[in-house]
Amino acid sequence: MVWGRKQNDQNPSEELEPVTREKLPTKLQKIVDGDDDFYDDLYSPYSIDSTDTPYRYAAYANRIRTILLSAHRYVAYTSDIGESFRPIAHPYLVRSAYAISWAYLLGDVSHEGYKAYLRNRRALETPGEAYKNASASVSSEIKGMATGNLSAPLSPAAPGEEGEGVSWPTTSISLAEDYRMVMAKRAVFQSIASMGLPAFTIHSVVKYSSRMVKGVKMGFVRTWVPIGLGLSVVPFLPYIFDHPVEEAVDWAFGTALRVYGGEDAVRPLPAHALRGEAEAEGSLVSAAKQLSWEEYKSERQQAREERKERASVSKSVGGWFGLGKEKKE
Repeated sequence: MVWGRKQNDQNPSEELEPVTREKLPTKLQKIVDGDDDFYDDLYSPYSIDSTDTPYRYAAYANRIRTILLSAHRYVAYTSDIGESFRPIAHPYLVRSAYAISWAYLLGDVSHEGYKAYLRNRRALETPGEAYKNASASVSSEIKGMATGNLSAPLSPAAPGEEGEGVSWPTTSISLAEDYRMVMAKRAVFQSIASMGLPAFTIHSVVKYSSRMVKGVKMGFVRTWVPIGLGLSVVPFLPYIFDHPVEEAVDWAFGTALRVYGGEDAVRPLPAHALRGEAEAEGSLVSAAKQLSWEEYKSERQQAREERKERASVSKSVGGWFGLGKEKKE
């Protein structure tokens, strides 16, 4: 204490001068602005819909599910469109169309397999508080050490669920629900419903319509009528083939698995394996219904204006006490 008082006595005339306000460098200012916008984007329904950052492109990944459930189905028929243009198209164009269709097929099979893999993992997780306590994360353990609550369970126990000698139920994945079998079944379905039957249908339409207009003198009619008829069939392909092929593939795989492994081979997953996915989808839907995009934009703009107003008030208060004055040269 004496040492501190001696230091103050040595420089009694020195006073703290206000820091000169200067403009930040451009790169540093971008970092500051980005941090400010980051907290604005932490809003559950639209947090990944920002158009001011590179994360804008992540929104397209979140739309895979929507695409797979809507008009994206026609992407699989790109090869059929190429089949329609075969009379006048370069061979490379037709091959590119087939490449796009097979890329879609591989992407769809991988997507379905990944979803089945997640369901398998969720089914293998034993439900109950005992499992949750045994698999507590490191952060929960650190929290327990900080609060001194290491003797008690890290999560509240349900009555009649805890106790010594209580066995944890084990879950086995049936062959029908195994993610590898799901991928195989999806690949067979896509190969038949998206590639084989549509290609045969389009090729037949173009072939026989070309024969019908073969005697027409106008070259325009002979060329474009078969192409137009072939393209006109494409919108109806999902309605013609999807449901029958899906039912046939399900029946074939189910029958083969029953013959191979009995009823245990086609046993469905336990209920808790599907509960998490349903709850996640429900939470997304309920969150999206809370407010519209325009309301979110207005609230975000209002929050920015309030922050600016608070910043201006703090500057004015600091100026009253001589803390925000710029140093004049």
